[in-house]
Amino acid sequence: MNGWNRFWFSRADPLPLSMTRIGVGVLWLAVLTITAPNWHRFYGFDGMLSLGDSDLVELRRLSKTSLMYLTDGVLSISFWWWIGLVLSICVTIGFHTRLATIGLFVFTSSLIQRNSSVVNGEELVTRMLLFYGCFSHWGDRLSIDAWIRNRKLAADANGFAKDTCSPQPFVWCWRMMQINFLLIYAISLPNKFAQDMDWLTGDALHWTIASDMWWTRGWLSELTLGFNGILRKSLTWSTVLLEGLFPILVYFSRTRVPITLCIMGLHLGIAFCIPGVTLFTLSMVVGSAMFLPLSAYTNLAEFLRCGLRRAGVRNLPENWWHALRGGTP
Repeated sequence: MNGWNRFWFSRADPLPLSMTRIGVGVLWLAVLTITAPNWHRFYGFDGMLSLGDSDLVELRRLSKTSLMYLTDGVLSISFWWWIGLVLSICVTIGFHTRLATIGLFVFTSSLIQRNSSVVNGEELVTRMLLFYGCFSHWGDRLSIDAWIRNRKLAADANGFAKDTCSPQPFVWCWRMMQINFLLIYAISLPNKFAQDMDWLTGDALHWTIASDMWWTRGWLSELTLGFNGILRKSLTWSTVLLEGLFPILVYFSRTRVPITLCIMGLHLGIAFCIPGVTLFTLSMVVGSAMFLPLSAYTNLAEFLRCGLRRAGVRNLPENWWHALRGGTP
């Protein structure tokens, strides 16, 4: 029972969760920027959905559950793009974070329902993160809200120097977000084996690498054919091993940081080499950020501070990281 209570109802600094919030906001800024030229084609009333598609009836039925359908003729589809942009910026910088998170969740859900034929993995992953974010304290650190709150607390303290970090929140929502994220791996890996036996034989990544549609580093396909297939089998089985072990090893303190960095490296490599799934794999990197402990970010901040000083930035205060993450010196 004590272990159960510690897992769900302990308190922790939400900074790692705030890093995920920033990543979600940046991802949506990227999505909106990339889709801007085709925004009307994707989501307009007379865009893709007006074509004679065999799935048109089903797409129209789903579209009726979108706010964009309810506001057709009242708000232009271009106006919804600007709404998404403002909400994404507010989530990124942590301004009215909870309200912005709820708004971006509704916006994301409306886009998915408006035209499910253009939905990719990043919309679904970020929608899940945003849903739990509506109930979380991921705006308590690295945010404009935290800065404003601490300025007020400092003023109430009559200018006396004191730590005004807000009390650490309970982790139950954080844990739910983590479990839902890990289920992506736990469910997708058996499906890989069920749908494609090449994951078992070790040949799956060769076909990805050899494909002009997916891979952008064509010369590597020649290597996967050589050396008796050692390279392609190593790449395939190491991917399977990482995705299979991550949901388990991430809950052990000694292996949490190494396995999280490995899974992040895997997705960053995929994002670099396979442009068709870049945003989806980056959304997995963003989700993985909430598993890194606070000490990892503190050490990174100290490393950056030392690097800036070596680069000639001498006026950076010693307590800059403490102030940035949600406290005042």
